[in-house]
Amino acid sequence: MSTTDTSDSSTLQSLLDDAVNQYQTKVGESLIEHQLAIRLRSCHTIESINQVLEETIQAFRKSLGNDRHPKMTKSILRTVNVLHTVFTGSGTALRGLQGAIQAGHGVASVSIPSIKLVFSAIGILLAAVKDVNASYDLLFELFDSLGNFVQRLDIYTQASPTMALRKVVVKIIIEMLSTLALATKQIKQARLKKFLLKLSGENKVEAALKKLDKLIQEEVRATAAQTLGVVSRVEQNTREIMDGGTSHAKKEKADQIWRDLQHWLSPPDPSKNHNMACEARHDGTTTWLTQSNTFVNWQSSGSLLWVCGNPGAGKTVICSSIIDYIDGMRESGSASLAFFYCEFGDDEKKNLRGLLSSFLFQLHDQSQSYSEILSKFYYSDHRNGSRKPSDTALANCLKDIFRCTAHPPIYLIVDALDECPKAYGTPSPRGKVLKLVEELVGLNFPNLRICVTSRPETDIENIMNHLKSHFVSLHEEDGQRRDIETYIRSVVDSDFVMGAWGEEEKTLVTEALSQKGDRMFKWVSCQFDFLRRYPPERIRVALEELPDTLDGTYERTLLDIDEAIWDYAHRLFQCMAVASRPFDVEELAEFLAFDFEAGAIPKLVEDRRRKDPMQAVLSTCSSLITVVQDYGEYYEEDSFGPIRRSKLVQFSHFSVKEFLMSGRLAAAQMPTIRRYNVVATPAHTMVAEACLGTLLHPDEKVTNDSLKKLPLAHYAVAHWVDHALFENVSVTVQEGMRRFFDPTTQHFRAWKDIDLYPFRRIQLPLHLAAHYGLCDIADFLILQRAQNLLKGATGR
Repeated sequence: MSTTDTSDSSTLQSLLDDAVNQYQTKVGESLIEHQLAIRLRSCHTIESINQVLEETIQAFRKSLGNDRHPKMTKSILRTVNVLHTVFTGSGTALRGLQGAIQAGHGVASVSIPSIKLVFSAIGILLAAVKDVNASYDLLFELFDSLGNFVQRLDIYTQASPTMALRKVVVKIIIEMLSTLALATKQIKQARLKKFLLKLSGENKVEAALKKLDKLIQEEVRATAAQTLGVVSRVEQNTREIMDGGTSHAKKEKADQIWRDLQHWLSPPDPSKNHNMACEARHDGTTTWLTQSNTFVNWQSSGSLLWVCGNPGAGKTVICSSIIDYIDGMRESGSASLAFFYCEFGDDEKKNLRGLLSSFLFQLHDQSQSYSEILSKFYYSDHRNGSRKPSDTALANCLKDIFRCTAHPPIYLIVDALDECPKAYGTPSPRGKVLKLVEELVGLNFPNLRICVTSRPETDIENIMNHLKSHFVSLHEEDGQRRDIETYIRSVVDSDFVMGAWGEEEKTLVTEALSQKGDRMFKWVSCQFDFLRRYPPERIRVALEELPDTLDGTYERTLLDIDEAIWDYAHRLFQCMAVASRPFDVEELAEFLAFDFEAGAIPKLVEDRRRKDPMQAVLSTCSSLITVVQDYGEYYEEDSFGPIRRSKLVQFSHFSVKEFLMSGRLAAAQMPTIRRYNVVATPAHTMVAEACLGTLLHPDEKVTNDSLKKLPLAHYAVAHWVDHALFENVSVTVQEGMRRFFDPTTQHFRAWKDIDLYPFRRIQLPLHLAAHYGLCDIADFLILQRAQNLLKGATGR
């Protein structure tokens, strides 16, 4: 059994155990230890089970007199027979599910097979009825309703359901237990007539039946999706057989197309963000959203789902949960999926092109039709990839995929749209993404579902309010509040320091953070470092001193930075705030080895290079920055070949960068807080200087190998111009650029000769300066060339 199957079975076992415990709480009798359950335990055939239940039914009918309900036996046994066949029949597809549940270590599995729990509950209900003097005319209606619910399950004696469908079936069984428990409880309280004579009224039994009905509707939708997926796979398999099957040559061709598209599109990899978000997700959280009516309705009717929340509300973790849920559907063949995490610290992940190229690359191998569309787009429309596609062309190709209606639904999921900047260009990167969403929704593709998460910022809100058909505000959801409480208690119990506190202190912290956190995970997480400093007897005082806002929390964190290294912390903040893509640990630590007072170009002092780059980075301010594992290989936009990087340094949250670069921090009253403000132009200047300092080091005998060994070389080669072209930075670093472009030195030649050089066709410094639009450098090179020619002509 795979790890996933084991995890799913464990989850189902846990749900069943909870249902058994709740039954005992409601009814006052153990579903496991009841005499009827003990008798059923030894029954291994449907005949022996029916015999036991018929005895109970006969006793019930005898208590009524005159056999008032001749259809009662038929109704009950119909339910029993269907359930027994579905879960234990020799050819049934759910037999393995029964075994998986039994194999667990929960209460139910130890004593009695799971499906017999329902049989026991039916018998206990009948036994309770015969002891109560009440009207039973509508009791048959209850059993008839339950019989109708389970009748659909008979299809699984012939079809193989997905895990998603299995979960729905088990939930139906659990809700049946709940319904029977409620009815038994009311009967024992002699209130059967009150709760059953008006099944259309507002009562607990009716609510349970409605929940069963909702689960059946969910099962119908899931079955329809599965059927569509089966039909699609049969069609595809038939086509492959007619074409001679998937031969080795076809596989090699498919692999080559995959490589060609990856190199051509250069799509950013969202799986890194997804893995990190999944690791941050705590067990038992976020499931409320995928189980909500809003989510189910979005899946059914399509269109747009907007999940919004304030900074630090946990939108990215919520998004990862949605992606995992839809990915389960994709694995079963009932959906196609493409997702994208916008990221403020990575240039490729905060614009329309990165999003479109990633979507297309993810979708191309999820259907033969999609692959054919992408192949034509690459080979025919763009001459075997010799021409780069425009954003418009990428968007049109994506729309062509959405027009393939004979396929399962396509889900596009975009996280953190607000991390796309809105300040640069007309339209801005964010505006372009919003326009795409607006166009796709307006085209009403029947098989397209779009989910977007973001803050409720004005420009986004204006578009989303106009477009959205489904909306979730995390700030208003009880499920979000419960997740916060679960998260707090989990951290408090598992933390080495806080876990040693008494129950009173733990409860006090949980209640205080839940109330003050206002459904903001980031605010809550920031308080733990502060609280664990205090002894248990002073926790109440510490809670009273907690800042009310994220800004206040970040200000307190800045004050905690050691005065001796505050300038190092500020230097790292500057680098991270304006980086073209995330630095790895070695690259960022390299900035601490530069002497920025040495002259126009900072000097790289190798003796200052830290022996432990990780410790050097985290020791500055571990609360505001974090080191994360990088998954896979990273491709620089302008270089050849993959760059393997292990650990990336990022701000712990997007709101940290916003705070550091905000006018709020610049206007802070305390100088010791205000000094950490990051201003874009000086920050870009510092990074540009460090990059040039890397490219100009060492001054003599610079070679291909010596340059590549420098930790910052990869970044400097690909991105130094990004920083030099920001506003008037090129003027400030002009002396360094002149030395770098000087054709009489080895620096430009070394860069040109290494395999990191981005422009194979540009061999002269003047041509490269013109390409980048560095007019002052071009003028300098032209003048220098003229002077050299003049000197040669005059001999002077």
